[in-house]
Amino acid sequence: MTNTEILKSINGEIKTLTKAFEQHKVNQPTDLKREWMTPIEVGHALGMSAKTLQRLRNCGALPFSRIHGKLYFKRTDIEQMLENNYHKVQRNHCGCR
Repeated sequence: MTNTEILKSINGEIKTLTKAFEQHKVNQPTDLKREWMTPIEVGHALGMSAKTLQRLRNCGALPFSRIHGKLYFKRTDIEQMLENNYHKVQRNHCGCR
């Protein structure tokens, strides 16, 4: 087999793989349930009441989306809120070892 034939064969395989990848990418729907959470899901995950979530929404600490009266929260916003409020404890702060 000559170098030209080998290159043509490789090129054909690349085209086949590219086509298969593009088809897979197009057919793969976005999983909205994984990206967005309901207030009940957020409350369960964080151990918070509906009233506490309402206070977080009202003060702007927790972004949300409202569609026809239903509320949704981005999972990434919940994670970011937790990260922003993370307080690392310093060792020997209370005198213990």
